[in-house]
This record gives sequence, C-alpha cells and structure tokens, in this order.
Amino acid sequence: MPLADELELPLLPAELPEFAADPMPFVEAARRAHPWLAKSNVGGYIVHGFYAARDIIGSDEDTHPFYPGIAAWYDAEGTRWGDFMSQMMNATVGEKHRRLRASAQAAFTPKNINRYRGLMRQVISGLLDEWAPKGAFDFAEFASWFPISVFCGLLGVSPDVVPRIRDALEVQGESVSLDRAMRDPLLAAFDVLWDFVDSAVREREQTARGTTGLIDTMLAARDAGMIDDTELRQNLIMFAAGGYDTSRNMLAMIVYNIIDKPAIWARCAADIAYCRRVVNEGLRHSGISTVYRVAARDFEYDAVQFSKGTMLILMVSMAGRDPAYFTDPMTFDPDRANAGQHVAFGRGQHYCIGMYLARAQIEEGLQLVAQRLPHLRLAGTPTWRSYLGISGLQTLPVMLDPAPARELTPA
Repeated sequence: MPLADELELPLLPAELPEFAADPMPFVEAARRAHPWLAKSNVGGYIVHGFYAARDIIGSDEDTHPFYPGIAAWYDAEGTRWGDFMSQMMNATVGEKHRRLRASAQAAFTPKNINRYRGLMRQVISGLLDEWAPKGAFDFAEFASWFPISVFCGLLGVSPDVVPRIRDALEVQGESVSLDRAMRDPLLAAFDVLWDFVDSAVREREQTARGTTGLIDTMLAARDAGMIDDTELRQNLIMFAAGGYDTSRNMLAMIVYNIIDKPAIWARCAADIAYCRRVVNEGLRHSGISTVYRVAARDFEYDAVQFSKGTMLILMVSMAGRDPAYFTDPMTFDPDRANAGQHVAFGRGQHYCIGMYLARAQIEEGLQLVAQRLPHLRLAGTPTWRSYLGISGLQTLPVMLDPAPARELTPA
C-alpha cells in the first residue's frame, strides 16, 4: 500500500487569492488526477472528497486536532495565545476534551438555545434599523456585528465593547491561514479577548446566578472542580471566536447565494422552517471552515497510507461540492434531499458544540433580512477572505430601496 508521499498527487494552491475567489476550477482539475486527495503548498495534504473528509474527521483514533501545531507554526509556544491554541477544548482529546466539553454542554442544548431566539431577533432588527436607511452598504460588515452582539447578550455584557471585540475576533479568525506575518497581531488580539472574558466572568461572580446561562453553567462546573479559572476563560474565548466566524460568514455567504433568486428570498421572508432548509443547503454548498488535523498514528484510508505526524487539511466546503455524493452540487437547492448530510460542523468527539446556536442565529438573521430588505441586490464585485483561514466573503457590496426603520415579527 503506497504512502501518501509516494503518490503523484495534484497540487491545490489554496493559499492563492485566485483560489479563494473561485476554487472550483482548481478542485475539478485536482479531482481528475485523484478523487479526494491533493498536496498543499503549506505542507501536508488536502482532503477534498466528501467520503474521505467525513470519515477522517470522524476518526478520533487516527487523527487529532492540529491546533498545537498551529501555535508551533507561529513560534508562539509559551505565549498566552499559544497556550490557548494548545489547551482549549477543540485542541484536546480524550478525557480532558470530555471534561472541558461537559463543563459547557448544558448551555448549548437546542432547548436552551431556543430561549435566545428573541434576543437574536432583537439584535438583527436593531442592526437593520441602523443600516437599511443607508440604501447601500457592505453586507459582510453588517453581518459581522450580529453574532458578537448576540454573544454579549448571552453573557449579559454591555454592547459598548462590541467594536473592540469584533476587531479582535477578526484577527483571531486569521490564525488558521498560516500566515506568519499575523503572529504579533494574533498575540495582541488575544490579550483583548482575554480581558473581555475575564471582566465578564468577574462581573458575573458578583451577581446572582441562574442555571442555564453560559457563564453560570461554567462557573458551576468550576465550583464543582470540573474546570479551573483558566480553562473557563479559554472556553469562553473559543465559543466567541467560533460563533462569530460561523454566523458572520455563513449569513453573508447564504445571502450572496440567493440574492439573485427572488423565489427563495420571498419564501425565507415568509417561512422560518424554509429558512432552516436554506441554511442547511448553505452549509453544504458554501461551508466556511477548513479543518486541520494531524495523524495521531500511522493509518490507512482508501488504499493510501498516512504516517504519524502528517498534517491533513480537510476542506469540508469542497466536500459538500463533491459530485460523487451530491447530485449537481453547484446548484443551490434548499429542497435537496441530502443537504443535511454535510460535514460543516464536523463529526466525532470534536463536532461543533455551538452548532445549534449558529443555526439559530443564521435562521433568524436570514428571515428578518429577507423581510426587511425584499429588493436587495449586488452593488459591486465581492472580495474574498483567505481560503485556508475561515473562508468566505471579505466584502459584499449591496444596495436596496431605502425604507423607514421598522420592526417585523417573523412568521
């Protein structure tokens, strides 16, 4: 059985701006040479086929998260950010991962998340009141204010901190781009995020606690000896960063994909259940995550042998466009029967703990945007984020018919 480095594999230049803007020509050419595997210019191998991405992400024995390797890549081991990248919940495995996950799991159940849908509608309505009268704006920037404002509401923190935290989260999202020039900005941004969650925790410790809030859940876990103070704060930073990236980028990507489809747009405005189907298809068609794993041992998959220590870059968005699993994958079809079988939220023990929060935010945001901006249209050429980071739209210029600020209750 051949080792991966003995194969003549195609190269996927995913670090290039041209790839970020339109990856499909590159991926389709790579598929003709190998159905699911390619080489990467930043090291390791890119997995772009659906079956391979699904199976390897779900194989906790064969692969582990690469976050500690990212800290080493930036020569940041021993810094506060480097410790976070090596010690946070998503970087750990086994019993430590289960312990850290259990400390917050109760706050992210569907029942608990649904309690905050009113807050989500309130936040997106307030943003629309502010932005819609402009007539033209950058929808990607607009969307960026939504999840962090909701997160502050979840923590009971004043929204006055949102601008500062938003900028720090933007920088943190660039950590997986593997651009070494980002080292110092990453360290500085992490200090901002640490101070933010530290203040929120200290303030909450001085007030009466509930039983289902995020900080309250983790404070109870800390008091029970399940986690320590550092782990509590690292959890909160991870939740803030993950929720920000997914909700901001996916809402913008979905709007981009349906902005020229008036029938879909109108149905989103009228039916929250239909919005759920649109969100599922958006996650399948244009997922924004690139998952980095490292081989925890020598293992074999589909007649290819990987050596321990090999880096694997799992392109879950390209997996969602694999014609071997999804018929006519480039067509955005909310009625697609198997759209929900995407791997945008991962699999195995590291599946996204905040996926119900992300889904709820995108659903509620999408419906109110469709209701309030019925004639939204592109106003220029979008620009794109680095694909190897948290991919998606850097800018999405839109325009609309200005209307007076008002609030509509979702159907």
